[in-house]
Amino acid sequence: MKVARRFWVLWALCVGATAPGSAEPPVLIEFELQDQFDRTYRAADYAGRVLYVIASDKDGSRYNGSWSRAIFDALEGDREDEALATFGVADLSGVPFFLKKMIKGKFPRDQDQWVLMDWKGLFRKAYRFEPGASNILVFATDGRLVHRAHGREVEPQVLDGVVAALREQLDRVWPGG
Repeated sequence: MKVARRFWVLWALCVGATAPGSAEPPVLIEFELQDQFDRTYRAADYAGRVLYVIASDKDGSRYNGSWSRAIFDALEGDREDEALATFGVADLSGVPFFLKKMIKGKFPRDQDQWVLMDWKGLFRKAYRFEPGASNILVFATDGRLVHRAHGREVEPQVLDGVVAALREQLDRVWPGG
């Protein structure tokens, strides 16, 4: 029984799904990725914080800025900065190794506009991303995935769901607002 349980837990972590009959939700995968400035980020860097991730492939990247601004605007002034974290992930798994340097050079040069470079597609595989769209993941402070959405143009109903999930998690960190 333990072997079967371990298989389902590993499967859930790999594909971002829950095991049949299990109440365990998917979690933030363990990762160590670099941004375009070669700074390294790890899952442990976000422990204890509400986290939202906006990720996409090349085709979906054109929508990431709109989603990021819409979420930021909707949450403005709601909570203290240290309770909430965010980052972007670029799924670069289809890029041939000999083009990596050129592709990396196409990302923003502003140090504040960093993006995690996912050359192996870890996030895409773990959370089954929608191709050609922005994929938004919301994680609780304990790393549980509590909401996922995807979209191209910002749709108010989808945005409301993301913001509601974030506010619910933030309310757990800062009860009473």
